[in-house]
Amino acid sequence: MQLNQREKIAVQIGAVCLLLFVGLQFLLFPFLDNRARLTRGLVDRERALLDMRLMQQRYGELNQQNDTLAAVLLQRDQGFSLFSFLEKNTTESQVKEHIAYMRPSQSAANELYRQSLIEMKLQAVSLGQLVQFLEKTESPEQLVGVDRITIQENTQEDATLDVTLRMVSIDHVAGIESR
Repeated sequence: MQLNQREKIAVQIGAVCLLLFVGLQFLLFPFLDNRARLTRGLVDRERALLDMRLMQQRYGELNQQNDTLAAVLLQRDQGFSLFSFLEKNTTESQVKEHIAYMRPSQSAANELYRQSLIEMKLQAVSLGQLVQFLEKTESPEQLVGVDRITIQENTQEDATLDVTLRMVSIDHVAGIESR
């Protein structure tokens, strides 16, 4: 069968279109898809690297805080006890006779540090006595602070307050030996 010139051109154009389709479908499009996938993967890995660097920085900050806490603990008196520290401060700020109770609470602990908690209630204490007690008691040098405080007006005595405090102290930082 003989093809005329027009039919030959149509077959050639069809063959070129078929080759172009096969080339695009099986070579170029997979290459472009793979490139886009690799680009997305690269962006994801860069984001993960940035997250890791941020976590590394945060880890360094936490480590530095841990070292700072450890240094403060090493400077603190060896036999430090939150209960005795609070008792001494209640005597010095003249609120000892206003103590309704002082009870140790459950100690919170994790792998980095251990805390001592004491809940105490002061009844019929003046605002000045409370402020003086808090100034003596909240001590960054001793790692002691107020975790929670509830203040109510005393109904029996005028110009006095009933105060419930939960005091907290850090007793131990992981990796630090007691003296």
